[in-house]
Amino acid sequence: MDASNAVRSIKSELESTFGNTLAASIIAIARTKANAPLIGMTKQNYLDLVDAICGDNRVQSMLGAAGAKEKSLKWKSLVN
Repeated sequence: MDASNAVRSIKSELESTFGNTLAASIIAIARTKANAPLIGMTKQNYLDLVDAICGDNRVQSMLGAAGAKEKSLKWKSLVN
């Protein structure tokens, strides 16, 4: 899967846990922290974005450290 589709998949999962607004906020803040562009995202940009999402305090609080690590591994495996 390419990075754009993988981000859509992550967003969908986050929306089911946090709702639309909070999921969008988590991704937007993570994009800034990871310096990940909206268009033309490389695999490394994507991996950095996943790290930023999973490192977000809201994600850590909701999923716990182990849950965030599990999501990180799952989401990183989406992009080949």
